[in-house]
Amino acid sequence: MNPGIYYLYEYQNKTRRKNVGFLKITRHYQSCIFQIHARGISVGNGGSLELWAFCLHGAEMTGTQIAALTCFNRTVSARLPVSESTFPENRSLSGIDGFLIRLPGGHPPVFWIASGQHFDADPASLREPAVFSPDEASESSSPSEEDTMTENLPEADDRVPVKGLPETAAGPSGITENLSESAAGPSTALENLPETAEDSLAETAPEERCHSESGQDHSSARKIQRADLTCLPKKFWALANNSFLLHGYHNYGHLLLVEEENHTWLGVPGIYDPREARAAELFGFPQFTRSYTKELDLSEEERNDSADFGHWCRYLDTSKHPAG
Repeated sequence: MNPGIYYLYEYQNKTRRKNVGFLKITRHYQSCIFQIHARGISVGNGGSLELWAFCLHGAEMTGTQIAALTCFNRTVSARLPVSESTFPENRSLSGIDGFLIRLPGGHPPVFWIASGQHFDADPASLREPAVFSPDEASESSSPSEEDTMTENLPEADDRVPVKGLPETAAGPSGITENLSESAAGPSTALENLPETAEDSLAETAPEERCHSESGQDHSSARKIQRADLTCLPKKFWALANNSFLLHGYHNYGHLLLVEEENHTWLGVPGIYDPREARAAELFGFPQFTRSYTKELDLSEEERNDSADFGHWCRYLDTSKHPAG
């Protein structure tokens, strides 16, 4: 595989069924940066998933687990560095045929694959490579280089560590950047994502949507920082590492929190654009509002007066989840 954007497909009983998201790969020296975004994942809230790199040998798959992922609200959103030294058979990225996400242990009927090839896959055939003795391993690799791979990785420009929140790398510098330049599919990387209510990322009821132009008194709207997300119920802390949220927070230095009549909305600052709207919906912020920009008393750095500026919002059901 080469650096680029690849569709992430759901497989059931060895057969490819539907596109659930994408995997973006960038390469730095002998390490890769993975950005994984998927929705409609049939795993319980907080459930663990395994990320494997594999290569094909006929009908057999040789692979190794390279990372662990966590699913929240049927959504996986992660950005992580992975050293090529963890790939099977000491291969570099160009020698890998795909990446597989599955439940830990066993051979569940549902799994997910991102690859530049189209094939029927059977995770039961997935085998870890043979283990070499220390002498054999030293002849086929260079430990002195591999031991320093992750230490030399450049810091992401938009990394915003927050005390008390899950420690993962921050999101991409542009959410919709290069989505039309997929190396493994049609020209619109989000076009075929499922749009059923079951797969929706947002917990939004029609009567509880963010009021975009209602003219109501929004006295409970306030500007918050990313660290303030710890004041929300713990189930929402994972939003601190949502790539779309990180993107807006990096650009404008604030978030929006609206609390009205026992209803709560979280907003990410941004500029309205149809393409950005697709990314916002994918990452769980489907509603756009311009109503709070004046009320928040934003500085010049926190707003954009020359464009259609506002906030992308999602409804948070906090009624049965006390803070902390």
